[in-house]
Amino acid sequence: MTAWLIDTLVATTALMLLVLLVREPVRNQFGATAAYALWLIPAARMAMPPLTQTVERLVPAAEPVLATPLTLAQFAPAASDLSLIELLGGWPTLLIAIWATGAILFLALGLIRYRRQRIAVLNDSVQLARLGSIRLVRSHAVRGPIAFGILDRVIAVPHDFDQRFDEAQRRLALDHELSHHRSGDLIVNHLAFVLLGLQWFNPLAWIAHAAFRFDQEAACDARVLDTAGPSDRAAYGHTIAKAASGRALLFASALDHQNNLHRRLKSMLTNPTPSRRLAGKLAVVAALAVALPLTATWATRYVDVEAPTAPTPPTPPSPATAPEAPLAPIPPQPAAAPVAPLPPLPPVAPRGMVTIDGKQVAWKDMSPKKKAEIRASLDEARRGLAATHIDRAAMRAELQQAMAEMKNNQGEMRRDLEAARREVDEAMREIDASADDIRRAGQDPEKMKALVRASLKSVEHIDVEAITRNAMAGVDPALIERSIAAAEEGIRRAQAEIDAAERHN
Repeated sequence: MTAWLIDTLVATTALMLLVLLVREPVRNQFGATAAYALWLIPAARMAMPPLTQTVERLVPAAEPVLATPLTLAQFAPAASDLSLIELLGGWPTLLIAIWATGAILFLALGLIRYRRQRIAVLNDSVQLARLGSIRLVRSHAVRGPIAFGILDRVIAVPHDFDQRFDEAQRRLALDHELSHHRSGDLIVNHLAFVLLGLQWFNPLAWIAHAAFRFDQEAACDARVLDTAGPSDRAAYGHTIAKAASGRALLFASALDHQNNLHRRLKSMLTNPTPSRRLAGKLAVVAALAVALPLTATWATRYVDVEAPTAPTPPTPPSPATAPEAPLAPIPPQPAAAPVAPLPPLPPVAPRGMVTIDGKQVAWKDMSPKKKAEIRASLDEARRGLAATHIDRAAMRAELQQAMAEMKNNQGEMRRDLEAARREVDEAMREIDASADDIRRAGQDPEKMKALVRASLKSVEHIDVEAITRNAMAGVDPALIERSIAAAEEGIRRAQAEIDAAERHN
């Protein structure tokens, strides 16, 4: 924000100086309207936002930081070591605060002054007529015709307007003030005052504002004379001379500028052809199109894009780092091992007793609901075993096929590990090639290379043979058959206990 503000003020000052230098030649060659249009160039630059260009930069993936967060207090100097300027935020902050305060006061005082002047003109005024949405009033507070107001538009004439000006002069004077309203000059005056307020400290801005107001009046003179007849030129010159006897209101447009009378009369003698006036307008548009990009404030917006590198290398185990994430693809996990053989069955319970969770309980002491739950559990277990009927020959064939697939997976795992090693080597080369960019991004290339080396070391420690042996050791056909037989025997003995208990009772 500070850089844009400084660039804008400097560029606007340079453009105002340029306009001040060329406005007279432009008016002589192309007319007053073209000279007036030149002020659009610094005004447009003042309101022009910074032009942003987007630049993508390759950065490595951010590393997790698990250390204790640092606080500003660890680095901030003690308050006693700071000067008054530093305590206020430094010179840039202080100057911007002074500039903003001055601009606000300037604009606020200007609005208050304009409101007071407007009230003074309208308090003792008498409305003479309405010209569309514009009120025509007579007031003792003005010495010459003036136009003011944006929402409530007014043309005020002095109390002796009819006596001092003849009919032709009155018509030309009203045409001048109506032209100010219809061309939007009063809106432009307010905007120009805001721009002056933003450069209240700049002497060149005050000179430029006065020159702008003169060019506005000269352009309005040209518009009036374009629609007037040849005989009206002399009458219009007399009208300006009679009106130049006082000072106009703030923001108002008027014939009331005595100091500029000679220059305005001289400007009226310039009468370029329509083709030359058109050429002047086109030249201003071209100058605007060239000046704005040349003086624009350019801002660069960086978009961080992660460089296409190998998968994030794992960090070596340490108390202050995250758990290691292996770089190589995770090998396929073998199926869970079959259920281990059941523990030795307890001895048959005495008559009238049943064994539940290793405890012998009297069948007769159980509620009907509990007995029904036990029978339902036995039926469900019996159905589960029936559904798990195993064809032992088919099971052996499936196990042999699974072992063959495991051997094939062993070869794939070796190939994956070799590919991971190559990716790690490529990552090391990319880090060396992009070391400067990595440092500009705030990272340490050597630290990244250390992490990659740790990743390579962890990859080399992967024992494919051990993984395969452990996976195959979990597949034991005899263990599966013994587990199923033990489950069938447990269900049979539980059913026998329940039948014996019911007969005993």
